[in-house]
Amino acid sequence: MVRIVVLRLLESYFRHRWLYLIPIVITLTACGIYIVSTPPSYSANGRLYVSQQNLLANLTSSNTGGSWYVSAAQSTVTELNELIGTQAFIRLVIKKTDLEQQMADGPTAVEETITYVRKILSIQTVGDKLVGISATGEDPTIVYQVVVSTMNAYVQWKINSGYQESIAASSFFDNLMKPYQDEVDQTRNNLITFLTDHPQPVRGTRPPEEQMEIDRLQIVVTKAEDRLNKARDNGESARLSQAQSESVTKQTYMVIDQPQMPKDAAVSIKAILTSIAIFLVVGIFLTAAGVTGGALLDHSLRFPIDVRHGLSLPVLAMVPIAKPLILAPATGQATSPSNEDTNLDENTKEDSGVLRPRAS
Repeated sequence: MVRIVVLRLLESYFRHRWLYLIPIVITLTACGIYIVSTPPSYSANGRLYVSQQNLLANLTSSNTGGSWYVSAAQSTVTELNELIGTQAFIRLVIKKTDLEQQMADGPTAVEETITYVRKILSIQTVGDKLVGISATGEDPTIVYQVVVSTMNAYVQWKINSGYQESIAASSFFDNLMKPYQDEVDQTRNNLITFLTDHPQPVRGTRPPEEQMEIDRLQIVVTKAEDRLNKARDNGESARLSQAQSESVTKQTYMVIDQPQMPKDAAVSIKAILTSIAIFLVVGIFLTAAGVTGGALLDHSLRFPIDVRHGLSLPVLAMVPIAKPLILAPATGQATSPSNEDTNLDENTKEDSGVLRPRAS
């Protein structure tokens, strides 16, 4: 069965082999038209340096989020990709570009603009401390503005994030100061009142129960004072963090390579080769479909094996392949091959469909 299928497919292809090349030629032509008609794309790139440690961060014990198994650049890329997925951050990026005008055209235009910016924007690590931010699109001005706006928006977001956290922490500890101070005052008054009511005896020592109560009240006063001092120190640290947040962020995230306005279109050899491969595969598929369809629709008997397998009959004889007439050089008349040349070999292969003359 496999032999029949292979013979049928080969016979179907070679019978119209030039015709079956037309789909491949058409798809490659369409590929050329597609590549030529594709609008040029421009690319803008910028690099952000992320430092895990700096002098001010060391003095203030500030942490940039890096760890021993994740580099600072990888952590920044992850954070940037998550922020790009949010509406607030991507709107902040668009706000500083010419695309902001399209945001006033309704909800559909807003969604399309946000989707377009997310599509052209790309974030990747360049090293352990370098983050590459790039954008590729049809408008060189837009891609340049998107890269610049993304870098500035991220740095400003980090500054605001640290600043807001410092304000919240400072406010939290400031609110704790008054109740903690009241508690310290109350415990001190309790100790003073007890000492007033139970003065030191003129002779001898205090009774054990009085001394135990005094020790207990002193421990309570010490705990209240420690709690107040800890809250005061934390509040001071929060105010210090609030003051140095912007400076630390600007030292931690520095723009190393400012993006430049693209002047020439970016040509991607990889994209061109990919397009050619896709169209070529489609053409080969159409050719294969045509060959298979031609073999399935052809019910004629073309090989001896078709007769034996399809009709269950033996092959008694085959029509030989006719030889062309040969002009005699002297007379110019057509002559046919001699009888000796037309004797056929009895051992002719049945499945080949070709009768070979026996050698003289």
